[in-house]
Amino acid sequence: MRLKALATALLGLFVSTAQAQTKIELDFPTWQAEEPGPAEFWTEAVKAFEAAHPGVTIKKYQVPFREYVDKLTVRFSGGTPPDIVHLPLRNFPSFAAQGWLRPIDDLLAKTDIKQTYSPMASELDWNGKTQGVMLMGYGMLLFYNEALLKEAGLAVPKTPEELLAAIKATTKPDKGIFGWGAVTAEHPNIFVDWSSWVTGSGASLFKDGAYNFTAPEVVKAIEQFRTAAKQAPKGSSSEAMRQLFLDGKIAMFREGSFFASQLKGAPAEIRPNLKAAMMPFPVVPGGTSNSIHIPAKLDPQRTQLVWEFIQMISQPEWQAKYTKDVKVPAPRKGAFTPEMAAADPLLALSAKASEVAVNIFPSNDAVRLNYNQIAKMVGESGIRLVNSDRPTETVLKDLQDQLNKRVPLK
Repeated sequence: MRLKALATALLGLFVSTAQAQTKIELDFPTWQAEEPGPAEFWTEAVKAFEAAHPGVTIKKYQVPFREYVDKLTVRFSGGTPPDIVHLPLRNFPSFAAQGWLRPIDDLLAKTDIKQTYSPMASELDWNGKTQGVMLMGYGMLLFYNEALLKEAGLAVPKTPEELLAAIKATTKPDKGIFGWGAVTAEHPNIFVDWSSWVTGSGASLFKDGAYNFTAPEVVKAIEQFRTAAKQAPKGSSSEAMRQLFLDGKIAMFREGSFFASQLKGAPAEIRPNLKAAMMPFPVVPGGTSNSIHIPAKLDPQRTQLVWEFIQMISQPEWQAKYTKDVKVPAPRKGAFTPEMAAADPLLALSAKASEVAVNIFPSNDAVRLNYNQIAKMVGESGIRLVNSDRPTETVLKDLQDQLNKRVPLK
């Protein structure tokens, strides 16, 4: 009896252990867990994946964007990366160059992703190997509060000069109303603000593999941005700026077309006034937004599960859902249809901007590799532009001198 009891106990322990071993939790930090639009998509994708994989759960949680890349870098450096790696695509090269991401060409070869995705997906190639799957490319839009423009007797601006005049006319500090929304606190997106205005003017922050911050056309574009940013609320991050616009406190601001999915979060009395138009620049700025990856040293079982998650969201039905939820055409061909455009004017506008957008992010490998450090230095100079009266040309010359000294490109 004792042997039988012992055998029964051991069998129970074995079964219990086996069941425990089948329970796997995949770690998935993201800055989009609470962002309207992407949040809905990720929530539904996680639910669908878990339903198809009994015993497997995905721990999805929010990390503020301004902290995100630094925290992920620390985790990779310490050998504890998340299972599902979500990256701002601008930061992808710095992770790929460290050997932190798994090349997935062998996995892609069994799918149609390479054949059906936008050519912009080639930005995920590093040293001849594909190391991730693109989630979004986008064009910039001018988001505006129609009521505030009408109150100032203005139409939607069509040129940079009209935009600056409208910003000045709609700024009413005594009423807590600002003509423009910009990042005015240290934040990675100050680079995005600068590059959007410079690219929109037809210029570039980089030229012939070197820094181009002191070129006259760049100085002119940044001076225009500075004029606008001085009419923006002080100390604002991207998240705070977006919320102020939704609350009816900002008349206009530049943002990726994906922000259209957040307009539904505005108060009922303000929502009808919040609209979007093409950017009033000679060139429509845009960019590649974010991507998804597998850590290089993840064990085979988890690697397979993460790949199955990536493969699931790359399917036509999930790409169409991404397009509807985020209001930006997903990278898979056919993910945006004429029927969608007819049903959603904002999505149609987003698609139009995406088609003609010029990438604001650098293509030079040396710049891409050092993007995080360059963006931080631009951010520091951006704060000086907003909070000081130093000439724009001087600020940009000082920045370029420091960049050449600390982050040489040649």
